[in-house]
Amino acid sequence: MIKATVQCLNVGWGDAHLIQLPSGSVCLIDGGDGTFSEDQDHPLSWMNRNGRDRLEWMILTHIHEDHINGLLDIAREKRVIKAVLPYEPFELPSEQLVLECEDSYVMRVFHMLNSYLELIHVLSDQGTEIKWRSMYGSNDNSVVWSDKEVTLTHLYPWDGDPLPAYEVLMKAVSTYVANGNSDEFTEILPSFFELSNDDSSVYRLSYVNEPSSSILFGGDQLEPGWERLAQRTDIRSRIWKVSHHGVQDGFNSRILSWIQPEHCIICCSVERSTDFQEEWDILRSRTDTVFHLTGDRAAGTMSSIDNGSIPVKIGM
Repeated sequence: MIKATVQCLNVGWGDAHLIQLPSGSVCLIDGGDGTFSEDQDHPLSWMNRNGRDRLEWMILTHIHEDHINGLLDIAREKRVIKAVLPYEPFELPSEQLVLECEDSYVMRVFHMLNSYLELIHVLSDQGTEIKWRSMYGSNDNSVVWSDKEVTLTHLYPWDGDPLPAYEVLMKAVSTYVANGNSDEFTEILPSFFELSNDDSSVYRLSYVNEPSSSILFGGDQLEPGWERLAQRTDIRSRIWKVSHHGVQDGFNSRILSWIQPEHCIICCSVERSTDFQEEWDILRSRTDTVFHLTGDRAAGTMSSIDNGSIPVKIGM
């Protein structure tokens, strides 16, 4: 009997993963970059074509455009009952002050952070119950939800794990709040983008009667975080949603040895995957793991992984 289904959407270079729970509820982990096109999907499009007018759970692993933008699109259009977000609200200087630095990269990071604050605002306005992921910061408080013996668990970060991106952000914000000068703020801000993957959440979906069918959602977590996690938790999982789109800093032989997956799902477009094929071929030669690329699924097509009571679909 199927207990839950997972669909990893083709959102190009980005993550968007829908879990349909036994009760009929829907949980979305990340939302892609917000692009609507014939070449890639969008979780809002998925909801519309499947007649879904609300999400029971919305989860953001970390702040990058290819994870947050689609969530903001949904929050503007659909009802969201509960959300798990990485950071509590913070203060940013006015856009005009940032514009004065005339740095396009700084503006990109500023707008990305502004989108996150807008997401919090839109969700709050519609009455969403917002939970900060710090609530799930220990083994005793790691279960996000459990539905008829299907459980989603937050594995990383826990209390005490380093959050380098957040530390940089708080330094930039406190500097601005203290003196009102945006110069130092704009000097510090780009580091947030570069470090955000280190702050990425990791989640595991499992069914109590089939522990071998667990699915690990890696967000964009990088090797140091995986090593820290593997030292305290058995992270072996049958299916791994590969972190950081298959880039070597989040997808390599060391991490594979800790997870030991039978299937790896890589969220990446065909075009951008060409840069990594040589590295992936080396990994294939060292393991029996099957690699699946979300971006090679044409519009309207899907492939499936037989995973007992939690089958996985890949594509649009």
